[in-house]
Amino acid sequence: MADVDVGKLSFAELVALKAQLDKEIEGKRGEELKVLADGYVKKLQHAGFTVSEGIDALRPYEETKHAGKGRGSNAGSTAAVLYQDPSNPSNTWSGRGRAARWLADYEAAGRHRDEFKVSST
Repeated sequence: MADVDVGKLSFAELVALKAQLDKEIEGKRGEELKVLADGYVKKLQHAGFTVSEGIDALRPYEETKHAGKGRGSNAGSTAAVLYQDPSNPSNTWSGRGRAARWLADYEAAGRHRDEFKVSST
């Protein structure tokens, strides 16, 4: 990689360089995300899962990532797992906010939330 002495560039040159870098970064981001997604899909299919099941399994991570943003000093902090899906241990819920979809589905089928509580031993 060629070293660029950005200290010697003018403001206009820096702005042009930044625009070029932003474009390259976004292109590389898209390429690398596609490679990762393709690998994830292949692993899911090899293990006998559908892509939809894989996406559903990722939802708790996305919910945790956005939970509590902008509210108090604990904003963005990750809460401890209180509930876990026995058929898919990656499905977890902290007990905060609206119940996770997997847990709500179990409850709709007549099961009780306490069945899925993680023991604290």
